[in-house]
Amino acid sequence: MTSDTRVAAVTGGILPGSAWVRAGSLDVHCLVWGDAGDPTAVLVHGNGGHAHWWDPLVPALVPGWRLVAPDLRGHGESAWPEPPAYRLGDLAADVDAVLDALAPGPVVLVGHSMGGRVTAWLAAARRDRVRGLVLMDSRMRDLHPEAAAAWRASMAGKRHGRYYQTRAEAEAAFRFVPDEPGVPAAVVADLAHHAVVERMPGAWTYRFDRAVLGAEGDGGGDLSGLLGRIQCPTLVMAGAESWVMHADEREAITAAIPRATGRVFPGGHHFLLAHAGAVGAAVRAFLDSLSDVP
Repeated sequence: MTSDTRVAAVTGGILPGSAWVRAGSLDVHCLVWGDAGDPTAVLVHGNGGHAHWWDPLVPALVPGWRLVAPDLRGHGESAWPEPPAYRLGDLAADVDAVLDALAPGPVVLVGHSMGGRVTAWLAAARRDRVRGLVLMDSRMRDLHPEAAAAWRASMAGKRHGRYYQTRAEAEAAFRFVPDEPGVPAAVVADLAHHAVVERMPGAWTYRFDRAVLGAEGDGGGDLSGLLGRIQCPTLVMAGAESWVMHADEREAITAAIPRATGRVFPGGHHFLLAHAGAVGAAVRAFLDSLSDVP
């Protein structure tokens, strides 16, 4: 099965274009769906993901919206910084470069998990460029320091993961972290296919640079203090069973952003994959509502 066939099975046949943006010294890869004349939403995936993470939402958003989804540095087809540089400011600067190159007018930012931290940062800093914001299961507070330090210490010095002899073996080993029951098989197959690469003959591995999991994290710390500076309409979305964004965290974020509303869906941290129909409809309704909001 080809790459396009896997994508089409998830998007209802809607295939993206591909674009490259120079961000500082790095080349950042982006997927682009929709018509140039439509309003633009920029979709930012989470830690360990890639731009195709958004494929399941495409049928709800296109046509009507133009979607730009970058592979964050160290993810997907984008370049890896040398030495590793994955501070929140680095990630936000890359997305800012994508905005300048592919979406120069006011846009809606949509971020999942770590991508939500990046988009929240940009929405607070670039208020003139952001007309709306969607945060999906994104934690703004610090993780528990002891747990984070123990996990990241186990990743220290490791940039490549395990190697597999065949693409099929690598794709079969693909897992969601944290696990997410109920993701359709076609979605799993699509995401796994785009998550792996052959680094050398007979050496298949995941595209994700594990240096993202450095001991200092993204260096942004607790972002709660910047939420009040986000002035655009904001939709805060979460999975009811997620341990990444607990109910108190979700409620605190929604209360801190002046024009925020919240929605909770079944599922965990990757609820957008397991319940793409309902999530896509909610995102589309929010996006379309922005035409009437000053």
